[in-house]
Order: sequence, then C-alpha cells, then structure tokens
Amino acid sequence: MYLFKSSGALLCLIGTGALAYLPAVQAAPLTLEDAVNRALASDTWIKTSQFNESSQRSMGDAAGRLPDPRFNLALANMPSDTLDFNQEPMTQLVFGVSQMIPRGDTLELNSSKFAQQADMQPLLREERKARVRMEVSQLWLDAWQAQRSIDLIDDNRALFEQLVDVTTSSYVSALGRTRQQDLIRAQLELTQLENRLSRLQQQRDMASAKLSEWLLNVETDDAEISASTALEFPTATPQLASSETALEQITNARRFIGHPSIQLFDRQIELSRTDVDLAEQKYKPQWGLSASYGYRGDDAMGSDRADLMSVGVSVEMPLFSTRKQDSEVDAASSRVEAVRTERLLKLRQLVSAFDNAKAGYLNASDRIALYQQQLLPQSHEAAEAALNAYTSDDGDFAEVVRARISELDNHLALIELSAQQQKQLAQINYLLTSVDSEGR
Repeated sequence: MYLFKSSGALLCLIGTGALAYLPAVQAAPLTLEDAVNRALASDTWIKTSQFNESSQRSMGDAAGRLPDPRFNLALANMPSDTLDFNQEPMTQLVFGVSQMIPRGDTLELNSSKFAQQADMQPLLREERKARVRMEVSQLWLDAWQAQRSIDLIDDNRALFEQLVDVTTSSYVSALGRTRQQDLIRAQLELTQLENRLSRLQQQRDMASAKLSEWLLNVETDDAEISASTALEFPTATPQLASSETALEQITNARRFIGHPSIQLFDRQIELSRTDVDLAEQKYKPQWGLSASYGYRGDDAMGSDRADLMSVGVSVEMPLFSTRKQDSEVDAASSRVEAVRTERLLKLRQLVSAFDNAKAGYLNASDRIALYQQQLLPQSHEAAEAALNAYTSDDGDFAEVVRARISELDNHLALIELSAQQQKQLAQINYLLTSVDSEGR
C-alpha cells in the first residue's frame, strides 16, 4: 500500500513539476535597447573625436597661412675705437623685414590635408557607434543567457529537491522499492544542479561587470554609478533588427563599400594623394623677399648723409639634382598603393566575417526551430514515458532522472541558441552598417 502511495507521490511531483519555462517578474529590467543607448551616451570617445575634429580644422586654417615675416634691427659698421655713430659714413642703423613664400601650392595642400583628417572623424565616430552597438549587444546577451538559465534552474530546483525528499522517505521507510543508488543518484543530480547554478551566476556576474564598464557615466556621482551596476534583464528572448531580405540579396563585396571602415580607407587614399602632391611641390622654387632701411648719421661738417635702402629676392630650388625630391614622391606614391591594398584586405575581411555570421545565424535559426518543434516536445514525452514506466514497475529510477535532466538541458540549450542567434545578428548589423561620403 505504501509503495503505491510513494509512487503516486513521485508521479504527482514529477508530472506536475515538469520543467517550468515561465518568466519571472523583475522590476525595471535593462532592455537591450536601453543598454545600447546608455553605452552610446556614456562613450567619452565620441567627445574625444569631436575635439580632435575641431582641433584639426583649426590647424588646417593655420597651415594655410603664410609664415610670419621676420624683422631685424642692427647697428652696422660701428667704429670700434671711438664708438662714434657719426664718424664713419658706413655706420648705420638698419631695420629690415623678410618674408618667405612656400613652394607652389604647399599652403593650400597643407590646409587641405588637415581638412581631410578632420573629415575622417565623423566616419570614425560612426564606426565606433556601430562597434559599440555590437559589443554591448553581445555582452548584454551573455548576461541575459546566464540570467535566463539561472531563472530556469531556480524554477525547477524545487522539483529536484522534492525528488530527493521523496526518495529519502521511501528509502528510509524500507517499504518502497527505492534503492540506495536511487537516493544517491537523486542527491548527486541536485548537487550538480547547484554547481551548474553557481557557475552560471559567476558567468552572469562577469558579463554584467563587463557590460557595466560601457554603461558607467564618468560625469555622474557615486550613487548613480553604483546603481548602474545592479543590472536586471527581461526574461523575453531579445530580437535585434533583422533584415532577412538584405541577407538574401548580398552576393558581392559592393554591399560593404559604404561601411565606415571602408569609407575611412577611401579618405586615407585621398590623404595619401595629397601627400604625393605635397612631395611634388618640392620641385618648385621657394621664394624669399627682403627689404631693409639703413639710417646714417651726419658727417663731420654736420651735413646729413643719405640713408640707404635695400631690397632683395632669394630662391631655393633643386638645381643640380632632384634625387631627393624623386625619392620623396616615390615614397608618397607607394603609400597610396599600400592604403589601397589595405582597403582591399579590409573589404575581404568584411565579406568573410559576414559570410561566417550569416552561416552562424541561419544555423542557429534552424536549430532553434528543431528544438522548438521536435527536441523539446520529444524530451518532454520521453520524461513522461520514463516516469510512467517507473511507476508501473517497468522502468528504472535512474532513467527517470536522466530524462528530466535531458529535458532541462534542452531548455538551457534553447536559451543558449537564442543568445547565439542574436549575437550573430548583432555582428551582421555591424557589418551592414553603411554611411554616405559625409559620414552620415
């Protein structure tokens, strides 16, 4: 009679305690969108880039100006024996000014070079924002996966605790057919469940700590920083913006030409061409203009001496050999080709990364469908069948435990696959980021 009651209690316990996959209520959860927005708002690198852009534009304005004129004042040809300014007709007080004129279009090209460097900053910011979205999304998904797994195990831990209690009561009473190995197996599975829970909590804490680094705002006070580290996550499976049509239409590398990193290489090529133009200016002469006025004292008779005025022109240019200039032009031209090669390599990397992410996303989607449509229902049916066989004296207790653990593992695997699918999609969204030539 007691055997029937114990088996019935076990049937009720395991049957009604089938793996729960119910969302737990949490207050003020940190959604994926909230995390990304907070990370972007807290990213001080963006402000650094804006300051760099302003600095480069100011430097470009300065680089386009003529160098400052040079003034000089000299007391020339003073007699050393008497130090009499009026003694010698060659003695004079000379005031002079000189101005250098850079070669060719050097001023304009220098200004253009700084402007080109400044124009790269908006592209750098767009690439940074896209990368922040990807990295924060992946960190958030790591933390979400760990938290959802913890919630699932917490929801089902009571089942295994009660399973240990039932097997212990049945074994101690010596009236049921529970064996010592059944009791040990139930206790072992509960211990392993606790160990898995501890490992998941560590993973969640590590992922949350990494995520908090992106969410902290250095301009807030300590209370706000402390509060931001207490992260909570919604229980619903996240869904990033997906463009299935775009995934199907991308067949060549042209789709990635608008990516900020490729646009940056295009700007670097333009910058390198400017360096070539600057090197070519060194074939041209550099002019210098000078003028001076010499004041002379009176002669011995008290008559005024005529003051002296001088004007001059100087020129600096390659006359006997242009080997130095040729080498500088060759070096600048080689740099253009090097940047073009780097651009091609980056384009190939983007295409390869997209193909890998797309394959991973589609594979995860197929496996999620397999779990939802077949594995989860089948594992639940297998667990029920093992329980029915055990209560009918036609099965083994160990098989009941294995079936329940297998069902739990399948639910945990589905959570992991959901996170992996969205992480691949986050990378795809980064790779498909596109901006125009103005960095917008």
